[in-house]
Amino acid sequence: MTTTSGSDNGFNKAAGTIPFPDLARVSELNGTVFSETAKFNAQVSTTLQNIGKEWSEFVGTRLREDIQLFRTIHDCRSLQDLQQAYAQFWQNAFTQYGDEAQRMLRIAQGAAENATLTARDIQETMTAADKAA
Repeated sequence: MTTTSGSDNGFNKAAGTIPFPDLARVSELNGTVFSETAKFNAQVSTTLQNIGKEWSEFVGTRLREDIQLFRTIHDCRSLQDLQQAYAQFWQNAFTQYGDEAQRMLRIAQGAAENATLTARDIQETMTAADKAA
């Protein structure tokens, strides 16, 4: 024999007053947000790959320049040749580091713009879903 105690009745009253979310709608929103989040994650992954590729190419170039400096120094026959070799090396290094900083800044700026657009898309999707509900 099953009896309903007073505490069970109180629970039923409380459950009726607690606003539970519409789980079907939450699931639908999660699917939309998930696809937008996946898009965002793919953009971040691509950006990180681009940064890694750019940086590794730059480091490779700089290492070749360093090796070439040692070859040039080895071939120097006077102090003036040595000074000229170092001056050329440092001039190239400063130029290349400046150019690389600009390229990295452009990559980061593009990533920030893409992240902003994706965040805006997610916000608009959520707003539209809220209005539809």
